[in-house]
Amino acid sequence: MELPDVIGFVLDEALNVIQNCGYEVKEIISLKSPYKPAGPIGIARVVRLSPTGNGGLQVIITYQDYRKEV
Repeated sequence: MELPDVIGFVLDEALNVIQNCGYEVKEIISLKSPYKPAGPIGIARVVRLSPTGNGGLQVIITYQDYRKEV
C-alpha cells in the first residue's frame, strides 16, 4: 500500500486523509526550531511520514512560527 501524499498538509486535514486511506497514526512527533526555542504558534504542518508496521504511521510535524524569547 502506498503512503498518502500529505506532506505540507495542515495536521487535522492530513490525519483525515491518512485514516481514510486505511492507516492508523501511531505517533505524532513535533520538530522544534533550533533558532527559536520558545513555544510554537500557528499552524502545524506535516513534514514527513514513516511507516511503523501493521498499517501504522509516525507523523512528523512542525509549526509555521514560534514565539520569540523575551
